[in-house]
Amino acid sequence: MPLPQSALAPEAASTAPALSYRRTVDRGDVHRWAVSEVFLTDYADLTADKYLAAAQLPPAHYYFGDHTGHAADAPDSMLLLECCRQAATCIAHRGLGVARDSAFHVTEWTLDLTGDTPPPAHDRPRELNIEAAVTRSQVRSGTVRAARYVLELSHGGTTFGRCDISARYSPAEEAEIVRRYHRKSAPPLSDSLPAVPPGTPVPPADVARRDPANVALADARHIAGGVAAVVAVPSGHRTHFDHPQDHYTAMILMEAARQAALLVAGTGVRITGYRSTFARFAELDATVRVSAVRRTRDEVAVRFRQHGTVVSEIAVGISGNI
Repeated sequence: MPLPQSALAPEAASTAPALSYRRTVDRGDVHRWAVSEVFLTDYADLTADKYLAAAQLPPAHYYFGDHTGHAADAPDSMLLLECCRQAATCIAHRGLGVARDSAFHVTEWTLDLTGDTPPPAHDRPRELNIEAAVTRSQVRSGTVRAARYVLELSHGGTTFGRCDISARYSPAEEAEIVRRYHRKSAPPLSDSLPAVPPGTPVPPADVARRDPANVALADARHIAGGVAAVVAVPSGHRTHFDHPQDHYTAMILMEAARQAALLVAGTGVRITGYRSTFARFAELDATVRVSAVRRTRDEVAVRFRQHGTVVSEIAVGISGNI
C-alpha cells in the first residue's frame, strides 16, 4: 500500500529543525528504567499536533539484534515498533501534557513496512527520522485522555514505513480503581513471577532466535491450519520487563504474534507489518493462549485469549516464504 504524503505541511517541513543523535532523551519520557533501552535521541514540537523525533538503532542488542535468517540482515520490526512506541510516549508527555504517572493503554497499533531500509552509512548506526501527526481523540476537562499517532519512518531521506498508534490515558488513581473492579483483586507485578515460566519453551531456532531467553512461547502444538501455544516470557527479561509491569504489554504480545507467525509460515519469511487491536489487559496471573492461522499467502492471523475471552488480535504481514 503506497504511503500517504508527508504528515508535515510543506511550510512546516521547510522550517523543521535539525534533530540530534548525540544523546538519548530522558528515560522517563519513554517509560524506561535502563538508559541502554532508550533509542529516542531527540524530539521537536513543530506546530499544533505536528512533531518530529529521531532515534538511533543500536548496531547490536541482546534482544532486538537476536535474529537468524532474513531478519538478521535488516532492522528488527520489533525494534521499529519500540522506536515508534517511544516517540508516541514522548509526544504524549511533552507535547500533549499527559501526566507521568498516567496509565497508558494501547488500543490499536499497526506497522506497514513498504521496503527495505537502506544500509547504514560507513558502518555507522542507522539513524531513524520520525514525522508525527497527532489527533487528540478525547479531551476531558482540558486533559488529553486518548490520542492517535500517525508516524512516518525514514532513513537517509528514504521513507520506508508508517506506524499508527491509538492509545488511551487514565490518571493513576482512576486506572487502579478500574483494574481492581474488573479483576476483583490487585494485579501482581512481573517481578513476583517465576524466573522461568512453566511449560516447554519453543526451540529458539523455530522462531528465528538464538537466545532461549528471547523466546516468548511455550507448549506449541499443531492445530488445523496453524499452531497453538501459550505466552511464556521470563520475568527477568531486561527489555520486556525493564521495570515491573502489572500485565503483558502490547510489545510482548506483538513479539508473541511474530513468533507464532514464524511457527506457521517458517523462519524464511520476511515480516512486512502488523495490524493489532487490544481489547483488554492480558493479565500476568492467568494463562494467555495463542492461536495462529495462515489467513492468506501474505498474512497470519494471531489471536490471544484469556479465560476464554479474546484480549488481542494481531495480523502479521509476511512475504517471501522459503
